[in-house]
Amino acid sequence: MSGSARYEEIARILCEDPAVSRVIAGGMKRFGASGELRAGGKMFAFCSKERLIVKLPQRRVAELIADGRGQPCVMGRGRTMREWVVIGQEQRPEWLSIAMESKQFIGSGNQ
Repeated sequence: MSGSARYEEIARILCEDPAVSRVIAGGMKRFGASGELRAGGKMFAFCSKERLIVKLPQRRVAELIADGRGQPCVMGRGRTMREWVVIGQEQRPEWLSIAMESKQFIGSGNQ
């Protein structure tokens, strides 16, 4: 299964929650991607270049990078987004749980 197909599956599951919405192409593109997931109007996940990109606490982002399951999220002119992490295709089995963790983080009001 491709990264995009896995993301579509995750988006469908997460959008079963009425608090989650999805911005589809035609909406404002952020980070060069469309199809972003939002909870309470706040973006928490999207797929770009077949990879999952999620917002998590800075400490958790560092953990995922340190254990090799994530990569820093670098945007624009080399700006590293401290609360965003890129999860590659090799971690696809974990994408749903990581996306759910991201949704919970956004909903906690701690971001």
